[in-house]
Order: sequence, then structure tokens, then C-alpha cells
Amino acid sequence: MSFLRPDLTMVGKALVIIGLVALFGGFAALLYGEFAPSVGYQGVLDRGIGSAGILAMGLGVLCFVPLVARDPWQAATRSAESPEALLRAAAKELGVVALNLVCYVGAALVALGALTALDRAPIAAGLVMIACIAALVLYRRHRKRHPRSYNLTKPLGIVLFMLAFGFAAGAFGTLQTSSALADALEGPREQVCVLSDFDEQRPTGRYSSLRAADFVIDFTDGSGQTVRVAIKEQDRAALGQIAEAGSVVRLAYYPRTNVFVSARPADGDSSLTPTQRHGLP
Repeated sequence: MSFLRPDLTMVGKALVIIGLVALFGGFAALLYGEFAPSVGYQGVLDRGIGSAGILAMGLGVLCFVPLVARDPWQAATRSAESPEALLRAAAKELGVVALNLVCYVGAALVALGALTALDRAPIAAGLVMIACIAALVLYRRHRKRHPRSYNLTKPLGIVLFMLAFGFAAGAFGTLQTSSALADALEGPREQVCVLSDFDEQRPTGRYSSLRAADFVIDFTDGSGQTVRVAIKEQDRAALGQIAEAGSVVRLAYYPRTNVFVSARPADGDSSLTPTQRHGLP
């Protein structure tokens, strides 16, 4: 589908423009939230901007769903086949898809189950594995001899994937954005905690440059509950404040977004037990 092709209606062109703006704008907001300051009130706002970017990307994908679903439907209505014949062909394609899932996925799951049972019943498990492998080979040969096209169901699969991604990204973005908004309105929480764990999470893989490293610090409060804050690589200096505060700190943080605000020594605070004062959760 070319950009703003002439056969698109005004609604279709509007959906294309809105979808592209939402996708690219949302991606830019997501990157900004990833590398922007991550501590204090500004950190909460930046977390909300990044979450809003995820929401915008989900909405952008949903804008393209009617356009992707439009072409196969119009091509089908222009064909010489009757609607009943198209429905029968689509039903056959869906039947083949279901059969593929049963034969490939089902046989693989049964074979894995037999593999786990080898130590308890080796003969029976071995026979089941051989039968599963034989079924996969025979069905694969059958599919090669009787190939099947998926002209009607393939666009449906693409549309379903886009719907799933759009709604998942929209729900996640809405939840995270509302959490950041609630934290910004209510302000940070402050309580005495014991430093209990530290984890450095560095992104790996091909697109690791699109993510900043996270320093995740766990604390334990007086009731034994875990309090977690996350600090980005660009705010590494905040780790020095936690280190200088010692093992028992008066921690200020935003509870919904896990954004760190400040930490100061609290060794003399009476809300902790003697064991917790020595840094043991």
C-alpha cells in the first residue's frame, strides 16, 4: 500500500496521516523517556512521556487496521466467485490452519512430554516420541504434495496481530501513564528502609543502543515489604547518594513508578528492628 494512494478516501488518508504521526511521534517519545532524567519529579514526568509514547504507537497501529483489512475484502468482492464460495474457501483455509496447529504444535508438545517421562517409562516414552516424529514427517510430506494457499486467511492473521499489538500497547501505555500521573499529583513517599539488593541491568542484543542501562535497588521497610527504585545510566550520580547514606536510609521515592528521589542516613530511626539496622532484611 503506497503512501496516500489515489484510491483512498478522505477517511483513509486521514487514518494514514494520523497513524504515521502517532507511530513516529510515539517512538520519539519512547526514546526520550528512555534517555531522559529518571530521578525526582522530572523523572516521573519523563516516565509518563515514555509511557504515552507506547500508547501512541498502539493507537497508530490501530489506525492502519481498516486499511490493511480493506484491500483483501475489495479484491474478494471484485472476483467472479460468489460470497458463498468465498466463505467456503475461507473455511477450508481455516481448517488447514487448525490442522497445521494440531499436527505441528500438538505433536511437538506430546514429544516433549514423552521426553520428560523417559526416566520413568523409557520404552513407552521412546515409542511415543518415534510416533510423533513419524507423524510430523508424514504430515510434512502430505503438505508438500498438496500445497495450500492462504490468500483469504493471511490478511486476517495480519489484522489480528495488529489488533493484538495495538490493544496491548494501548493498555500498557494507559496503565503506565496513569501511574505516572497519579505519582506526579500525589507526590513522593518517604520511609525508613534497609538496603537489601542491587542489580545492574544492561540491555543486550541488536537494538541495545535504543535502551539505557537500569540500576535496580531493592530496600526492605520496617514491615518486611520490598521497596524498589530504578535509576537510569544517565543518573548514575544518584547511586553515590545511596552509598553515602549507608545501609539504613530514609528513602524518598514515587511508589507507582519506582522513581528515586533522595536518600539520607537514618541509623537512629526507631521504626526498624536491631537486625534490620545491621543491614539484614
